[in-house]
Amino acid sequence: MVTSRSRRRLSPEARRGELIDAAIRLLESGQQVTNWVQAVTAEAGSAKGTFYVYFSSWEEMLVAVRDRVLRNYVDRFRQLAETTDPIDWWATVDAECDAALNSIAQPGGLHQAIFHTAVSPPVDDSLDIITAIARVLDRGVAEGVFRPVSPEIAATFLFAILHSAGDAISSGDQPQPWREAIRDLTRHWLAPRPTRG
Repeated sequence: MVTSRSRRRLSPEARRGELIDAAIRLLESGQQVTNWVQAVTAEAGSAKGTFYVYFSSWEEMLVAVRDRVLRNYVDRFRQLAETTDPIDWWATVDAECDAALNSIAQPGGLHQAIFHTAVSPPVDDSLDIITAIARVLDRGVAEGVFRPVSPEIAATFLFAILHSAGDAISSGDQPQPWREAIRDLTRHWLAPRPTRG
């Protein structure tokens, strides 16, 4: 938490970003909060009134948090799709699936707040997670690491599977069997078929 002594002059955009960062930290912590506006401003080291300079309500803040999370996710996949560096594809698939499961399965956390509440869907097409995942899968297909599947269909299936697995884990299922099943599924589904001689 930022103390009043360490407060510094920030641009309005930076101050707004600081509030969003504080909200993300609180949501990721999973702690029970009775007054989100007060908790966020305290976490950001801001006066309570500062919140309403940038957001009209907690719901509007959740939209900003959702858009930030989606932007970070989409940007990460864009970098994977566009990098000229070699990619350890299966390690990357495993790491991204594990990260998604960790986020979705966190009870009462960030994912729950921004994807399972009455927050309006994104209007910005550039925040489309399915398209971002599909671009990475398309590169893997082009490099011959994945078999020639429809990247859009594969991305949609993978996202749905991860979401269902994360929900099951957050409801009490053990995570390891789900992780192993997803690894098994991705290997059998995406790996190139052996050629028949």
